[in-house]
Amino acid sequence: MIVKNCLFLALLITLLTSCSSLTQITDPQGYRAANTAANTIQRATFLDNTESQEKMFSDQNSKLAAAPKDITAVRNNVTSSLVNVSSSLLESLMPLQFKYAIMMNATVENLTNVLLYQTIDQWFGTRYRYGGTTRQGIDCSAFMQVLSQYVFGLLLPRTAHEQFAAMISVDKEDLHEGDLVFFGTRRRVSHVGMYLQNNKFVHSCTSKGVSISDLDDTYWVNKIVGYKRLAL
Repeated sequence: MIVKNCLFLALLITLLTSCSSLTQITDPQGYRAANTAANTIQRATFLDNTESQEKMFSDQNSKLAAAPKDITAVRNNVTSSLVNVSSSLLESLMPLQFKYAIMMNATVENLTNVLLYQTIDQWFGTRYRYGGTTRQGIDCSAFMQVLSQYVFGLLLPRTAHEQFAAMISVDKEDLHEGDLVFFGTRRRVSHVGMYLQNNKFVHSCTSKGVSISDLDDTYWVNKIVGYKRLAL
């Protein structure tokens, strides 16, 4: 009887040990840990992707909100840029053009020969000097040589009389910027100036040096001999 009980106890212990091993085989702790880690990684990846997508859509919405809503806004932006460029260009030219537009009672838009007025401005106020050819003093015909050569690329003879003889006559109604106006008497040409516009001409005279005068001024109107243009 004692032997039978011992055998039964041994059999029971063997069965209990086998169940524990079977449990370890069917549900190992390593599998559970790996499965838990995989679930954690998958969840984290999903959340990261969701946050990335939300950020991407947020950035796109911000760009769309900042973009012009219609073609009118685009046109206004382009127009504004062009106005800024035009304003910069006008600001660089207008002081000189305004100065001479006021002096000549002319419109700024008509003073397009900037080189002409820049050259006049460089010499403006230079005193008259008979036979002079520099800024220390210059006479009327030498000043015409300066303007004709540096502005229009035309070479003129030295004296007013020679310039008058070398050029072709034009009517007052046909005067163009750059034509020459001669003064004196029927027997002798003694003075010359360059026509600008609006009845004004620039010259070097004994009283004011390089200056601008009006053809209808009582001092000059009766001394006009003729209007000339250099034949090309």
